[in-house]
Amino acid sequence: MSKKLDRMKDQKKKAEQKLRYYQHQEKMLERRIPELTRKARTHRLCTRGGMLESFLICPGELTDDQVMELLKLSFRQQEVALALAKMIHDLQEARGDPTLL
Repeated sequence: MSKKLDRMKDQKKKAEQKLRYYQHQEKMLERRIPELTRKARTHRLCTRGGMLESFLICPGELTDDQVMELLKLSFRQQEVALALAKMIHDLQEARGDPTLL
């Protein structure tokens, strides 16, 4: 009877060690999520900033305020606003998200 009890205690101890290990792994992975999303956002911003600069003449000469004013003027154009709205609608439709349609 005591051998069986010892074996069960040993199994319990091993199971608790595994549980602690996997809880630790889960915490480590949860900490990586913000880092990975931050990296993806940084990459997206750099890529899109590069796209914008490819359309500007002498982009290094313009101030941030001037670029912002240019973007505001561009997005006020009805043609641009309609194209953007259609792109968003198409994305939402493809995702099947009825709340955003």
